[in-house]
Amino acid sequence: MKLNAGILAHELQKKYKVTMKGSFEKSLVLSRPEFYMDGEDIFLKNTLYLATAEHLPRRPQIRSGAVLVCIGEAIHLKYYEERLCLITIRSKADFFRVYQYIQSIYDRYDAWERMLYGNLLEGGDLKKIITGSSEIFEKPAFLLDSSFRFLAASADTAEVPTAEPSGSGMLKSEALSSFLTASEMMTERHGAILLDIEGNRTLCVNLFDREGAYAGCLVFLSGDEGFSSGEEKLAEFLASMLEKAVEKDPDGFNDEQASIRSVMRTLIEEQPISPSQRVVLNAANHRTAYLCVCMQFTDRYSRIPQGYVCDVFEETFPESSALKTDDGMICFMNVQKYADASVSVLKEKAGKGLKGFADAMHLQAGVSDAFTDLFNIRLHYRQALAALENGQLMNPGTSVFFFSDYALDEMILNSLGDMPAEAYFPRGLKEILSHDESSGVSYLETLKVFLEENLSFTSAARRLYIHRSTLIDRIERIEKELEIDLKDPRQRLLLEIILRAMEIENTLTHEKQMP
Repeated sequence: MKLNAGILAHELQKKYKVTMKGSFEKSLVLSRPEFYMDGEDIFLKNTLYLATAEHLPRRPQIRSGAVLVCIGEAIHLKYYEERLCLITIRSKADFFRVYQYIQSIYDRYDAWERMLYGNLLEGGDLKKIITGSSEIFEKPAFLLDSSFRFLAASADTAEVPTAEPSGSGMLKSEALSSFLTASEMMTERHGAILLDIEGNRTLCVNLFDREGAYAGCLVFLSGDEGFSSGEEKLAEFLASMLEKAVEKDPDGFNDEQASIRSVMRTLIEEQPISPSQRVVLNAANHRTAYLCVCMQFTDRYSRIPQGYVCDVFEETFPESSALKTDDGMICFMNVQKYADASVSVLKEKAGKGLKGFADAMHLQAGVSDAFTDLFNIRLHYRQALAALENGQLMNPGTSVFFFSDYALDEMILNSLGDMPAEAYFPRGLKEILSHDESSGVSYLETLKVFLEENLSFTSAARRLYIHRSTLIDRIERIEKELEIDLKDPRQRLLLEIILRAMEIENTLTHEKQMP
């Protein structure tokens, strides 16, 4: 990568006592240095030379744009100062060590350039371009779209108030006002722009799409220290790479959903979120009501690409997001229009759309409760996954399963742990089960129906097709055998949980016996 004299002087100052005099070409035109050879009397245009003061000729020919790094000082250097850009290393330094250090400077910038072009070949990830440039600029940086919404930020912007987004993910009103005032709405201006925003020396470079329309802005903050004389051109170079990324994916530049998808996957996988992801998360949080939907193919060998299903889901349900997983898809259905509706209405409306989609794609779907807090996204993902697993077990012929319909089953399964339901049986329940196996009368079924009818003898007797007095006799015997009082809410709840646990265990046993 080619550099300019300002960049070289800035980098050399990190190790040596350096002064720079004379004008220089700000464009990036300087290749790696050439040794000045004794006897040469010409310095070529836009060429970088390295020499010691004692070996320099008194009156050489000097072409415009030449740059000389000189080790040591001498009286005749005044001649050079007036005709080229002279970078003088005033401290004592070894010639070959200086040469190696300059080579290392070029190596670092070459590596950066390779990273940028490699990123473009892989698709042009704007966030990676910004974060991968942090070591070069060593200043907080962020990227705004044409609506002044944050798209990406370097890690060191977290503690900078100006770089903190508003609730909508845009520049805060104060910073936006300062930005617009300082720039005088110069969204048509090309090249680097130096501004003062809320006390921060700021370097901005506008980005433009392939049609020449304003697409966004690359922003660097420096505080009071300002910018080195070479950083403007580096910023312009970085902006040009970002523009190439925009050309590869013009829709993705202002695609907020792409950023949200990335954050959603990170949260689901319980990975730490980056500062730039936190910007997106804070901007999107509590703005939309979602249902998490976990989907799997009913045919495990389905040839429908998961990516295709995700694309169709986002097209079918606008402003929704869909992610591929190893065994299915995780989708987030935007249900903001039903946010104020009752749970039953939400399930009816959303369920109808999901059922049509799932049936058409040969899918089964588990659906979470509605939520707006994206920080709780993994909790609702687990709800959707639990709904899918329980639904496939309890109602395999159905395509859409809501967590609220299976919450009790999930709670019971989790509470049982490794112990079978039998471990919780009250005294006498085994005897009742033994009685039912050898009798035409099922006391267990009698108890189950009586509990389901909220202890109503009349309703339960009607369902069992027996006389009310017969039911009273059976319930009295059951209470005696179990040594419980069904009027006690705690004892009644325990029995209801045990009965449901037995049903779940029977279903699981049947599932295991299936070929």
